[in-house]
Amino acid sequence: MAMTAGAQTAMKGIRLVLVSMADGKTEGVPVGWYLASYNPEARGGEGEARWTPDPAQALTFASAEVAVACYRAVPSSRPVRGDGRPNRPLTMFSVLLD
Repeated sequence: MAMTAGAQTAMKGIRLVLVSMADGKTEGVPVGWYLASYNPEARGGEGEARWTPDPAQALTFASAEVAVACYRAVPSSRPVRGDGRPNRPLTMFSVLLD
């Protein structure tokens, strides 16, 4: 389920904007940047996100539901975390829908 901005940048839609780490910390975090690409399967199911300050390069989603599904995506290669909870790599960040 690798997702890239590509042709999607031309369409208007919902974007994910980085607010902080899930614990509220912002040091070293590109606050206000947009999700440009995300692959939950990368790095053995730990996920890999790329952020951009340019809204034109942001991944866009047709609806809030689709954006939230991306945010909560569970990699099939590692569906469960060590604590037994679902593995949702992107939820290490707090985001807003824009």
